[in-house]
Amino acid sequence: MTMEDGIAKMREMSDIEIKPGQSVEFKPGGDHVMFVNLKHPLSKGDHLSGTLVFERAGKVNVEYSVESLGAQRGPRDMGQMHHEGH
Repeated sequence: MTMEDGIAKMREMSDIEIKPGQSVEFKPGGDHVMFVNLKHPLSKGDHLSGTLVFERAGKVNVEYSVESLGAQRGPRDMGQMHHEGH
């Protein structure tokens, strides 16, 4: 995300490189996961399951908790992804 003339501009990323020993944190206002084309609205307290796919480590199941707009927590058990060279 970048700011241009007071407007937040986001771009879609198809992948994120995590080098051995590095971490990536997904959080509001930074790198984050955005859900689009949902079949129904989300409500605070809902839980969503998802899968992150890593080139070498394979699939990692995650669960997201829906919070109020502006909440500053990341997905449950997923605050940081640490690549360990898998």
